[in-house]
Amino acid sequence: MKILILSDSHGNHDLVRRAIGQEAPIDLLIHAGDVEGDLEEVLGPKREYEIFAVAGNMDWSDRLPEELCFSAGGHSFYLTHGHRLGVYSGTDRLRACAKEKGADIAVYGHIHIPVYEKGEDGITVINPGSIAKPRQEGWKKTYVVMTIGEDGDMDVRFKYLPRNPFL
Repeated sequence: MKILILSDSHGNHDLVRRAIGQEAPIDLLIHAGDVEGDLEEVLGPKREYEIFAVAGNMDWSDRLPEELCFSAGGHSFYLTHGHRLGVYSGTDRLRACAKEKGADIAVYGHIHIPVYEKGEDGITVINPGSIAKPRQEGWKKTYVVMTIGEDGDMDVRFKYLPRNPFL
């Protein structure tokens, strides 16, 4: 199973489409908030992958939930933007919520910085960074490609969109 994980696209829907095109085919798209638009509308009805998305602090529509729990590839995911969990101060509250909900993978956004942590508590924490407004050194527009094998083993890779002077 190939999962594309994005966050903080902030209305830059072409960047979302570029990441999908760069990684296609995918089985699942996860967006950790601050979409600033309707992903279903942006990506169209003819797709061969499922979408899980949550609202961020910049998503004013009530169409997206603040958090989601779902299963994929033999893993349980907890998805939230993270702004209500104080993620700028660390991931302790995020981990506690994931554990309480029975998840082994917690995905969040908000800080615009890539994070990958495998905790002693059995919870893997992933922040793909921002596909539109990065804040880390090098200022690369990042996302994550997660591949989950049939045995449940996962490979997590940070990728970035090459600079494009036309965007």
